Amino acid sequence: MGKRIARLRAAECAKANLSQTMAKRITMLVVEDQDFMRWALRDYLQSAYPDATIIEAADGARALELCRSRSPQLVLMDVGLPDANGIDLTAQVKEMLPETAVIIVSQHAGHAYVERARAAGAFAYITKDKVYRELLPTVGRALGRAPSGSGHRDPQ
Repeated sequence: MGKRIARLRAAECAKANLSQTMAKRITMLVVEDQDFMRWALRDYLQSAYPDATIIEAADGARALELCRSRSPQLVLMDVGLPDANGIDLTAQVKEMLPETAVIIVSQHAGHAYVERARAAGAFAYITKDKVYRELLPTVGRALGRAPSGSGHRDPQ
């Protein structure tokens, strides 16, 4: 009887640990129309957050669909998408998922873009030329969780 109780308790503990692990799992969405850049961002995030689920969208419609179905904790958003403006899309994501952090990653460096992104609810705005230097610290602040993986060094 004692062994059976011990096995039941062990099974309950394992189930509780699995539930805690699943609750801590992060889902990140990369929204970028350029395949190479989307894949690079995905791989960079995956190397820094190996336990995260990284999902991808190449356009605004797919991004909204994934936000509805997967509720990511973090979205990396390009500004220039084929069917939407990423800043306008950020406002839609924030309306749908107010707790989701949206980080704009764009080639556009103008002050007006940054101000519009902030007004739309973006957590941060990073230009693509600074992505390797600024992305992981910004993601860590947005999630309140430092990277656990190796990440990559700035290739420059």
